[in-house]
Amino acid sequence: MNFLKSLKKYIYHWNRKIHIYIGLFLLLFIWLYSYSGLLLNHGNWRISNFWEQREQFETNATVKIPETRNSTELIKDITSQLDIEGEVTNVKMWADSIYFRVSVPGHVQDLKVYFESGRCVQSHLKFNLTGIIRTMHTFNGVDRNDASSKPNWLITKIWRLSMDGVAIGLILTCISSWMMWFNVRKTFPWSFTVLLAGFAIAFYFLFVLAKL
Repeated sequence: MNFLKSLKKYIYHWNRKIHIYIGLFLLLFIWLYSYSGLLLNHGNWRISNFWEQREQFETNATVKIPETRNSTELIKDITSQLDIEGEVTNVKMWADSIYFRVSVPGHVQDLKVYFESGRCVQSHLKFNLTGIIRTMHTFNGVDRNDASSKPNWLITKIWRLSMDGVAIGLILTCISSWMMWFNVRKTFPWSFTVLLAGFAIAFYFLFVLAKL
């Protein structure tokens, strides 16, 4: 009996610690996702209207064209010369030129490079801070038209891992919350009703609306 009592006390002690530390670590991440989620859901808010405040401009540069016509190596060489980093998508190549897009949250660059002259035309699209935060909510390096696509920029891979970490952290936080609630459930008479209501609403959205 003493062993079970000590074990229960030990689990409760560490459960509280885990709950607090995970909550502190994820605090800014949760605020960031919550804020960007609100921006996505309420595009009519004044603060959400980043699109009208975007900057669009075009620049020109000259690059040295390598002999290779492998698109991956070409893009790597060109972006290195121009000191550009980001997620590369929308690659199109012709006999005389190559086109590709380099994206980072808040800045999209469309580049077209002509092989004969080495001329590189860059179309820029820049967003303000609100646009950057909104973009980060869905920035994962996956092409919506190609589910098999994977990120090719290191920062995107790190960001994807951080999103996985946040998801796992939120699951652990919920589990630790339920464990703490279970120990004091008798002092909260409406807690079980609230729990059931939450499950019912989630069940409705997951299973009922999904079939419509």
